[in-house]
Amino acid sequence: MRLQRVIDELPTDFDTIRLEARAEGHKFLDRLANVWVSGVIRFDRPGEALLAAYSDEILAAIGGITIDPVVPDALRMRRFYVRPAFRRAGIGREIAQALLKIARSAPVVTVNAAIKSVPFWETLGFVPQARDGHTHIWRETEPKR
Repeated sequence: MRLQRVIDELPTDFDTIRLEARAEGHKFLDRLANVWVSGVIRFDRPGEALLAAYSDEILAAIGGITIDPVVPDALRMRRFYVRPAFRRAGIGREIAQALLKIARSAPVVTVNAAIKSVPFWETLGFVPQARDGHTHIWRETEPKR
């Protein structure tokens, strides 16, 4: 598995993953495409990133982190999708952990977790807190001395 930061353009095979997400009833990759093309969100501000995960050069998953639009000084996990053929292989966890490393400077990271993804986010240390448009928050824990 290889992670690659998305910088100038969405991955070449993004439309394939987008169609799979849509077939499952998820429209957030359509929103990702729209904000990317419009330039509204490009995951390029400090602390932000969009990562694509490849397995044998096949786009397996995508996920990003942006400045939270509501919670001051927080970042927000966004647009996470793992293709069905690649689920339960740790790819989503690798993307999330890489993004949390990028987010270390933020005191809080939020996520609006879909019902089926709640256990995934909670195993990463996110705790329930439904408010301000998110369902969970993550706080950096201080290293033990």
